[in-house]
Amino acid sequence: MAQDETDSDRKPGDKGASSQIVSRVSARIRDNISANRAFLKRRRKSRPVMPRIRGFRYFLLVGIAVLLMAIVLDLPVGNYRRQWPDDVQFWADRLTDLAQSGWILVPTGVIVIAGYGLDWQYYSPRMRLALAKWISACSYVFLSVGVSGLIVAILKRVIGRARPVHFDELGAFSFQPFSDASFASFPSGHSTTAGALFAAIAIFFPALRIPALILGIWLGFTRILVGAHYPSDVIAGLAFGAWYAYFTALVFARYGFIFKYDDKGWPVRRKGSELVKLWRMRPKNR
Repeated sequence: MAQDETDSDRKPGDKGASSQIVSRVSARIRDNISANRAFLKRRRKSRPVMPRIRGFRYFLLVGIAVLLMAIVLDLPVGNYRRQWPDDVQFWADRLTDLAQSGWILVPTGVIVIAGYGLDWQYYSPRMRLALAKWISACSYVFLSVGVSGLIVAILKRVIGRARPVHFDELGAFSFQPFSDASFASFPSGHSTTAGALFAAIAIFFPALRIPALILGIWLGFTRILVGAHYPSDVIAGLAFGAWYAYFTALVFARYGFIFKYDDKGWPVRRKGSELVKLWRMRPKNR
């Protein structure tokens, strides 16, 4: 009868080879992180100073819109929840989770982390530039969605607004800070993700601004249709996510990644920042 392989039966070099691979990859990641930090430091010194960050008037208008929404629409929507037309409810139920941050953060995060594990010297200058564009774009989306989502996740716990599920017993304006997830309605996290993602798309692809705006608003308002949020929650989330994508683009423009500043201080995509098809490129010149 064949016996299972024991530790003593394995070749001594197998474990050593695995350890060497892990050690080389770890050393490469550390080297790439150090090189990237030094590169960012040099770029910061050589680039123009970040222009004034716009936000006061924007958030003032958003605050007014949120207040009006809360006064005019939150109570009627609370009373009407889950009574929408069947077709509308059907599509809302199936599309609302597209605004979850996980499906955005995981692939973009994997690409960014993989970039730190690459042996950049192996690739041709043209290939390195193309890879850098993709990694920069993924970093921009990851930070826009991830950081804005983290900020809102903290805010909604601190504010503690009751979700529509508690409308019958508590109404639309009940607050229990630092309670469970059913008291985390304001602002909407899904709407923040939708606002950040589609604002990032609109900034990177100006021709898609209108479709991006429509899709972002639609995904945000599916949170109302499925009974998870009030209109004021959604408006606040969409507005904050969109603003944070703008702010992140300003930071990237400060280092000259993907974006630059226009004459009025707005972030616009740099010429030559198009995302090329990597699979059509060779690893290195021959």
